[in-house]
Amino acid sequence: MSNKINIILIIVLVIICFACNNDTKNDSTVKKDVETSNIDTLNIPSDTSEVAVLIFNADGEMEYVVDKPANIFQKTKSGLEYKYIKTGKGSDYPRVGDIVYFDMTYSTPADSVVFDTRLIDKDFKMRLTPPSHAGGSFEEALMIMKAGDSAIFKIDAKNFLNYTQGKVNTPSYIKNGDKFIFKIKMKKIVSGSDYVKQNAESYQYYIAQEASLIERFVLNIDYPRKVTESGLNIFTISKGNGNKPKDGNLVTIDYTAAFIDGSVFDSTLERNQPFRFVLGNKEVIDGLEETVKLMNVGDHCLAIIPFRIAYGEEKNGVVAPFSTLVFEIELLDAQ
Repeated sequence: MSNKINIILIIVLVIICFACNNDTKNDSTVKKDVETSNIDTLNIPSDTSEVAVLIFNADGEMEYVVDKPANIFQKTKSGLEYKYIKTGKGSDYPRVGDIVYFDMTYSTPADSVVFDTRLIDKDFKMRLTPPSHAGGSFEEALMIMKAGDSAIFKIDAKNFLNYTQGKVNTPSYIKNGDKFIFKIKMKKIVSGSDYVKQNAESYQYYIAQEASLIERFVLNIDYPRKVTESGLNIFTISKGNGNKPKDGNLVTIDYTAAFIDGSVFDSTLERNQPFRFVLGNKEVIDGLEETVKLMNVGDHCLAIIPFRIAYGEEKNGVVAPFSTLVFEIELLDAQ
């Protein structure tokens, strides 16, 4: 995975702002600041001097940068901006489906903290999913961190809110091109299969509770019902005349996503923008993909998706752990 880490060559330079700023801090003090700064305190080194840097990107192209160390970031091929603060002792990078434990804050460019995992759970975790959008995503940031690593990332704010967190509307203070500053410390990586084994009893408890909840929910639904082996419940509201989509098809859907208590958290109809994804590429949760595979173009269905084929036991944006989801879906096209 070392090819994911660009090579930085820092040239000893030259630009010493101590004199022009009348700053009396000496080199040893600056070095101490850099060495002691880490993600536990969530501070970026406060060195005010500038350095000259030759950055070799993922394609081998070289860029010459002169700036303060805190402002110098590398880029992956996708455009994700990152900077490692500390390298841990872990040897493996996480894969899609693994459970990752981490501390994280993300802030506006003005350094106003928007979210801090430590205020929610000292053992904050999530199941790693495929990148939610192009151009450098939060999921990609986690994919290039080993256990013990600490790093800072810049991620497009609107993409993160709309695609990673699934928010329909973004705050008015977020403008096009704004980037959130993520400070992440990767604490532990557990394979998805190992995690399931370790938490088998909890799973069975929530599965039983969920089954009862679903049966109460469907009492007032009169549409034809189909229940699959995975536990997915599909109700056909109306039938279309199109073909059934196949793996590899680019499908277009309109949907409204809600929790089983009826509260809506996402809707393509509200933003007047249908959603497209490639069927079979694991670009969406398993329950949504399974639903679309059972539909024909033009079908309008209601799907109740159990947590184990949705986001599982991890929080994902506004979706709490063990959440049962309800999707109303219309399959518009498949090609």
